[in-house]
Amino acid sequence: MIIQDKNTATGELSYFETTLLLYLKESHPHIAGDKELVRMRADSAAEAYEHAIRDGLSIRQALEQADAVLYQDLRFSKFDTVFEVVSEWFPEVRPEKRAGFCLKVLSPAETVFSKYPIDDRFESSPSYHTFTVELTGFIQFYIEQYGI
Repeated sequence: MIIQDKNTATGELSYFETTLLLYLKESHPHIAGDKELVRMRADSAAEAYEHAIRDGLSIRQALEQADAVLYQDLRFSKFDTVFEVVSEWFPEVRPEKRAGFCLKVLSPAETVFSKYPIDDRFESSPSYHTFTVELTGFIQFYIEQYGI
């Protein structure tokens, strides 16, 4: 699949731009349209890859370093977490409506997210369970107040 970008000479996105954009569309749809973020991250990842290759690392090692740059602070997805909670605990939100509902509740749920030190390793932290319980309660309250 080729993703078009009218701002490049060839009209196509680089490997790193395409990879990041596909990831953002899936796990961070609320920021997937930030072309500057995508371009800056992709450029930094390409630079990290080139430096690693020049330093004699294998292609696999260079890609690992590039991925670390590309996905820094994006491995934990607020959208994915809301989607997971809604999927597990709120069957009344039909599967075809789930993504739209999660996008709608994501911004108000920031009141819950802001209470926790969220980073790329948050899912494995001791406070993650407490967080998901609180998020579930928030979503229940949201549905009671505003509906689906």
